[in-house]
Amino acid sequence: MAAPFWRAGNLYLPGDLVQPITQPPPNNPQVVNGGFASGATGWTFSGGAAYTPTDGYSGGGAVRLPGNVADGVAVNNTMLVVPVGGQLTATAMINQGASVARATSGWVEVLWYDGLNTLLQTDAGNKVDDGSGGAWHQSRVTSTAPASAAYAKAAIHLTSVADHNHPIWGDTLSVSGATAGLPEGLVYKAVQAESGTSGSSEPAWPGILGQQVIDNEVIWEAVTTSRITWTASPRYVSGTTEPIWPEDIGAMVQDGTINWRAVSRRVDDERCPRTKVVAIVASKVFAADKDIVRFSATANPLDWSTADDAGFLPTGLQQANANDMAVLAQYRANLVALNASSFQNWQVDPDPASMDILDQMDGVGSVWPKAAVPVANDLVYLSQLGVRTIGIANAAENLSAGDIGAPVDVLIQQAMLYADRTNSPPLATYYPGAGQYWLAFPNYPPPALGIFGTLPAVGCGDLVNYAYVVAGGLPPYSVEVVDGALPAGLSIDGSGLVTGEMASGGDAIWTLRVTDALGDTADLVEDRTGMAGFFHYLTTRLYPVEVPTESITLSSAVEAGTFRNIFHGYEVPPEAVTLTSSVIDGTLRSLLQTIGVTEAMSLASEVTDGTLRDILKAYSVPAEAVQLSSAVEAGTLKQTLITTNMAPEAIGLSSSVVGGTLA
Repeated sequence: MAAPFWRAGNLYLPGDLVQPITQPPPNNPQVVNGGFASGATGWTFSGGAAYTPTDGYSGGGAVRLPGNVADGVAVNNTMLVVPVGGQLTATAMINQGASVARATSGWVEVLWYDGLNTLLQTDAGNKVDDGSGGAWHQSRVTSTAPASAAYAKAAIHLTSVADHNHPIWGDTLSVSGATAGLPEGLVYKAVQAESGTSGSSEPAWPGILGQQVIDNEVIWEAVTTSRITWTASPRYVSGTTEPIWPEDIGAMVQDGTINWRAVSRRVDDERCPRTKVVAIVASKVFAADKDIVRFSATANPLDWSTADDAGFLPTGLQQANANDMAVLAQYRANLVALNASSFQNWQVDPDPASMDILDQMDGVGSVWPKAAVPVANDLVYLSQLGVRTIGIANAAENLSAGDIGAPVDVLIQQAMLYADRTNSPPLATYYPGAGQYWLAFPNYPPPALGIFGTLPAVGCGDLVNYAYVVAGGLPPYSVEVVDGALPAGLSIDGSGLVTGEMASGGDAIWTLRVTDALGDTADLVEDRTGMAGFFHYLTTRLYPVEVPTESITLSSAVEAGTFRNIFHGYEVPPEAVTLTSSVIDGTLRSLLQTIGVTEAMSLASEVTDGTLRDILKAYSVPAEAVQLSSAVEAGTLKQTLITTNMAPEAIGLSSSVVGGTLA
């Protein structure tokens, strides 16, 4: 039977029930302004806690406790209704900033109150006290409503050792499990001791069960005839841009309405081998660890340490070599372990006590963990020589080794060499539809082998340091000259590096050949003739002239009272330059008589202002030249050989006597 509506000035006995004419505001299932978007509105601060408009989890405001203050609490004023026995979950983000571990700490709290607003109990979440470095970490608590609780509030509690100045922040308070709206069947019961008359106007009805309101002589308490538990399902929506992901394990970042936590996918057990050689058999993970094979606990690949569940197979004691285990594969219900030259067949079981070795063979091995595949009653694997098999011998438990055939080996041995040198393990699988064993080699065949480049256009006397480029094929490479020859003075090493000093110019043709580790070859022909040839000489360099034992000879004579030095010759076998002097019309003239080379010397003489001047206009030689200078010292002309090096330009020679007589 529905309760009557409240009436003004009516007499109500203890226990009477009424419905309000004006319904109270509905209860909020979520805290109001939990992220401080509206500043400090809806919060009550105590201790050293205070609102700050910056440094929040989402970039906005937050609650802040200075490092030199011991304690502070920020309580959200939203009253959260939870059915008796129901659970309320609260979360908050905590940031310790620059403080060291345990210098500051923070956590989320749930505070329970009865209908008379008396605090009943406080439940605290996990303490964040080791998240320094500016990363946000979450504190979380799930609290059960006590029997006498009318509502709850959520709070952020911050503390500090107060001996430093590094603050701590709290933000993004959120709850789940609170009831939305008003309790179904909400009515109000008169609980005063005596009969009383209601007031002239309707009171402000509380929307939380157990709370009371005074209506003149009547005291009304919110009650209900039924209780319904609501379960909220949050809606997660990511933001419009990708967040900046934290790198610290356990750190969190907000992405729209989602909070992401950084977790590690690595197995933290120190006994778990860090290897890719693994197999899953008998509800365990088996992994190679040097010359033994470790296994995890049954149905728990994260546990590698529990005694009598996790452990290892002593494969190193069952072989006649010291090689590490390289291949693990399932064969029927057993585990096959191979190294480079040994094969073992192990019976495996969820109970380590039932594991035992069934068979072992030396001289049968593999180093390719992804190429071993069971095919029917055989295990097909890739050995150092080619594809091989291991199968049941005479339907017994012992196994025997077999050879698929030499024709297959020829097809794959070069690919195996390439895979070994490039560290690109081959992959294999069994194709049941065709009954075939498929073997694939990544990145094979390699790009075509080639040698590339052109020796720079240098000239005689230039230093050369040039490397030809080798690409494709399989390293290492070997480069050599197989036809012709490099220009004189140059040499090439096995990597294709040409070094040396160009001894002479001219034409040259040579062929380079590169050979890779697969035995493939490639040639490069350098045809440096004609316009592509090398310079005999350069204009920027002086070149040597070889004069074995010859020298320049001079003679002296006194003619007409004048001392004269005469340059007789400069002997360059088989050539020689001869020079004579004579006096014509009172003037000394120096004449070039002969030059015994195929090239010509152009000489002109003239008298300028009473002085004889001999001018060498051009002297064209392949790479030799004589450079002379003349000087008069104390009335004597001296001819000096300056150098036996010159550029390909001609020698310009000029002799003159000023205030004396040229001899």
